[in-house]
Amino acid sequence: MSQIPEMDDDLRPEYDFTSLTVVARGQGRMDYTIRALTGEDGAIVWEMLRYASHEPSLESIQEQPYLARYASGWGRAGDSGCVATRGAVSVAAAWLRLWSEDNKGFGYISKEILELAMAVAPDCRNQGIGTRLLMQLLDRATDRFPAVSLNVRQDNRVVRLYERAGFIKVPASEVINRTGGVSFNMVRKFE
Repeated sequence: MSQIPEMDDDLRPEYDFTSLTVVARGQGRMDYTIRALTGEDGAIVWEMLRYASHEPSLESIQEQPYLARYASGWGRAGDSGCVATRGAVSVAAAWLRLWSEDNKGFGYISKEILELAMAVAPDCRNQGIGTRLLMQLLDRATDRFPAVSLNVRQDNRVVRLYERAGFIKVPASEVINRTGGVSFNMVRKFE
């Protein structure tokens, strides 16, 4: 498994997502709780990365350093996010990471801009859980960072959610992704 280096503390402004707890109902279909991810939640981040990357196993993600970087070393300075649980089962998560110029994710724009990753378990989609997680993170990042970025496959239905949340496509960011399709970056600026 790849190791992602720590970033300088001066690149990681102080912010606290640990006080988050929300009990919600997913469009009348299921109750769930949203809480902040902690440094102890690495296994949840890995599992949700499996859904986000459409990979068949955790091992396949861990063998691909460009994917593994989104979960490797979870809980490092500056990591933040939230998870939706139904009972003891994690059903969705959204998390943010800052990157440096020499260690960056697919949606990297600058070292001051957080990159978003999120996933909802297939059997829990279309119930508003992803929307709730995304809005929680954006609300908490608004006063602390200039923007949030992400990278998404062009044919992914979640693009509509991102657009509703105020994300816009970054011009000329289209690339052929690892599956042979097209992906592009989006950014949500806070003004």
